[in-house]
Amino acid sequence: MVALGARPARREHRLVAAGIVLAIVVAVAVVAAGFDAIVHLHMMTDQLGTVGQRLNALDSMDRKLGGLATMQKRLDAVDQRLIRVGTTLDRTNAKLDQTNARLDAALARLLGTQTSLAHMDGRLGSVSTQMQRVDADLRSMRGDIHLMAHKIDGSFLFRGVK
Repeated sequence: MVALGARPARREHRLVAAGIVLAIVVAVAVVAAGFDAIVHLHMMTDQLGTVGQRLNALDSMDRKLGGLATMQKRLDAVDQRLIRVGTTLDRTNAKLDQTNARLDAALARLLGTQTSLAHMDGRLGSVSTQMQRVDADLRSMRGDIHLMAHKIDGSFLFRGVK
């Protein structure tokens, strides 16, 4: 019976040893899985921090883009004003071109008038010179005319004419 009783103890002993080995393997696997989970959780926490920083940067960029959208609206309004001012300036330039053309025509007429006046000035200078000669001639003849008038006044032919 001893032989019968020793056999089951060996089997139990093997089962217990196998159970212990299996328990150790399971414990090592659980510890390794826990360590791996902790490492991965730590990595995920780091990545979440990085994602949080990126989200903060994106929020900041979103605020800046919102400001840029407001600026774009202002620039569009300024652009519309500048287009209207450009149109007004184009019309003003067209009117100024017409005015310049009229002024050029008036200037041409003035230059023609100035040329005519220069010719007339030359003629008037000539007439003035002739008038001075006539005046000098008349002054030189004044004595003769006075003498003749006195003679005519005393002449019997002209006494009754008065």
